[in-house]
This record gives sequence, C-alpha cells and structure tokens, in this order.
Amino acid sequence: MNSFSIIRKEIFGILAKRVMLCDGAMGTMLQSRGYKNASDLLNLDTKSIKDVVDIHLNYIKAGSDIIQTNTFGANFLKLKRSGNEKNLKTINKNGVDAAKEAINLFNSQLSQLISDSNFKRKIYIAGNIGPSGELLQPFGTISYKEMVDSFIKQAEVLLENEVNLILIETMMDLNEAKAAVEAVRALDKEIIIACTLSFNANGVTLMGNKAEKFGPALLEAGCDIIGANCSVGSELMISITEKIRNANPEALLLIQPNAGLPKIVNNVTVFDETPEIMLKNFKKILQFNPNIIGGCCGSTPAHIKALAKLIS
Repeated sequence: MNSFSIIRKEIFGILAKRVMLCDGAMGTMLQSRGYKNASDLLNLDTKSIKDVVDIHLNYIKAGSDIIQTNTFGANFLKLKRSGNEKNLKTINKNGVDAAKEAINLFNSQLSQLISDSNFKRKIYIAGNIGPSGELLQPFGTISYKEMVDSFIKQAEVLLENEVNLILIETMMDLNEAKAAVEAVRALDKEIIIACTLSFNANGVTLMGNKAEKFGPALLEAGCDIIGANCSVGSELMISITEKIRNANPEALLLIQPNAGLPKIVNNVTVFDETPEIMLKNFKKILQFNPNIIGGCCGSTPAHIKALAKLIS
C-alpha cells in the first residue's frame, strides 16, 4: 500500500464521520499584504514565501484540516505566458515546502503549549491546480493532449513532493477540468482528486457547463470529490450547492465560495461578506451535506474560524 492509499483511507474515514474544513483565500490575503504579482511566483522569493508560510499557519490556527499549496497558476501553460515555465519545478516544490513548514511550525508551537513533544494535529496538504489560462480547441489553440501534458508537468512535482491530495479548482470549462483530472490520475491511481468548477449566479460556468450536469463526467474521469468554488459569495452558493447535491446524491462535495463580491474602496479591492454573514449562509449550505467546506477569494482566517465553530 503506497502513501497515497494510506492517506486516501484516512481522509475518507474522517469524511464518513464529519465535515472537513479547508482553508480560505491565498491570493487576496497576499494582496492585502501589498503584493501585486501572481501569488505563485512569490514562491521564487525567499522573503515573500515567509508570508505564504504565515498565511498557511494562520489558517491552521483558525481550524483548517486541509491547506492548499500556493500553486494555483503553476501549470506549464500558465507559467509559459509569463516566461516562467523554466521555474515550474521550483515554484511547485517551494509551494509544497511552504505548506509543510507551516504545519511543522504549528505542531511545534502546539507541543510546547501542552508540554508534549509527541503531540501533533494532523493537517493535510492539497496540491492546488488552477486553470491554464488558455482555451481548448476549437475555441482556442490548445489541443486536449497539450492541456493534459501541461497539468501532468505540474502534478508530477506536487506528487513527488508528497502532497496528500490534489485540488483542481476554479475551472470554467468541464473539458479542461477533465484534462486536469486525467493528468493526475495518469500519474497515480490512489491519490484523492477533488475538482471544483466556478459557476455564475445562475449555476452555469462561462463555458456553459451547468451545476446540475457536470458531476458524472468528472466522477467518470476519476475524480473523487466534486463541487464549486469562487465566482459567487456564500449566499448565491446556497442554490448552486443544492443543484449539485440534487444531481449527485451520493457524491462527496467540496464547497468554497468567495467572501461576497469585490468592491473598490479607496483604490483597494475589498470583499463585502463578513465572517458572520458567511456563517449564516453556510448554515443553509450544510443542509445539502457538503463534505468539505472552506472559502475562496476575499476569505480570511476569521472566516475559516467562524466555519470551524459551525462544524465543531
């Protein structure tokens, strides 16, 4: 039994008993600290990556069971657009290492507090994979095989550096999502794969994929957990979650809405959903039995702390 088989059994065992808590936003948290460049490129800078570690650590302290690597835009095609494809391995490896460092820091601090050097809280690392930024043929110039190969290059590094599961997120094209799932599954048959699409308020992605119809295709492709993230706040995510659950009554679901909608205040982008509002809306989302919950753009450790109390 390989390590991914062991983790698979562990996580599914937990999900059979309770809802697991993922983390919140990384990109907007980094922006709030003054960073303007693509967040995953900060993995190349030894000073900036300390902020990445600190954000991970704050989410763990807030109650996250799962933290996502800062590798959202670190696939080959996306990095190629900025001339950083040569740094793909370093960016993804450093992203995993930052998550591991945060977990080690937390457990070190925890063991000191309770005077037990052997006590550790189990935190899982999700290798984060986002969209390529390109369109598949015939809408764009990228072939399906090129898309799969791009995701394979990223997933190889994430798996080599021992993430515990893969989270493919913010996909607006079901076919691109399938390419990402296929890429990961080609590398390992046991690694848990979660994949979430990004739906508009009407429950349809920009490429026309409907919340009530996408699930079977991803599950057939080898996905273990399906769901939705980004695009909308938690209030609008209620109806989207309902559509996904009604269409997939037995599937494991992951739901991560934004903290409302972005607004410009004093030339700064802010999100209008407080932790209290997100908490209120998640009480309704939980009626549809999601298995993993968390936040996306605009969410903070305060939002995750509120969700931790909700599901405790």
